Formats: sequence, C-alpha cells, structure tokens
Amino acid sequence: MSHTKQFTNQRGVSLLFIILISSVILSIGAGVSVIIIQEVKIIEQVGDSVVSFYAADSGVEEQLFDLYKALPAEHSPQHSGNVAITTGGAASYVVNAKCSVNTAPEDCFMANGFTIDADCLALNYCIKSIGNFENTKRAIEIKY
Repeated sequence: MSHTKQFTNQRGVSLLFIILISSVILSIGAGVSVIIIQEVKIIEQVGDSVVSFYAADSGVEEQLFDLYKALPAEHSPQHSGNVAITTGGAASYVVNAKCSVNTAPEDCFMANGFTIDADCLALNYCIKSIGNFENTKRAIEIKY
C-alpha cells in the first residue's frame, strides 16, 4: 500500500516536466529566429551600402572630370546627380569641391563659386561626395 500512495502523489510531475522542457525549446527557437532575422536585415543593408559607395565614387569622378574640362566657365564647386542601377532603381550623389590652401587664387575658379578651405591641405582640391541609395549613405573624401 505504501507504494501506491507514493506514486499517486507524483501524478502531475511528468506533465510539469514536459511543459518545462517545451518552454525551454520554444525560448531557444525564438532566440534563434530573432538572430536570423537581424542577420538577413544586415545582409540587405550591405548591398545598399555598396551601391551608395559606388554612387559617391561616381560623384567624385564627375567632379574631377568637371574640374579638368577645357572651359573654366563650366566649373562648379557643387552639383548632384543620379546613377542608374540595373535593378531599376536609382542612386544619387551630392558632391562638393573646395580649393586647397596650397592652390593659387587665380587657379581656384573663385568666380564660379569655389572657396579656399583652410582645412584642405591637398595639392589642389578637396572633394567630398555623398552617395545615397535606399536610405543608406556612404561618403568619399579625396584630396587631390
């Protein structure tokens, strides 16, 4: 009789044990799901970051081309543009150029809006371009 009494007092322990194990497994699964979702978002942003970087690079190249055209009247210290993306979207850039303190004032195109930047210690110009794609911005700054 003592054996039956001992087992009847332990009837709900197995159910409690199963609920405890199930909740631990569910918690682990939820934690792994959150980590996976965050990683997927990061991977998507990396692609946008690369496109933004190359848009900024396009802005730098465009500014360098503008600076060294044959006609100084066409030079502008600031402009923006769009870069077509093969996926059908468009990235944009905004570029700004300033003359170096080492540049002679007559070579600086001041009549076209250029200014001499005291912080620019380059040989000729400091150019900063900011690329933008899908709310992701990347910047390139060169000293030329």
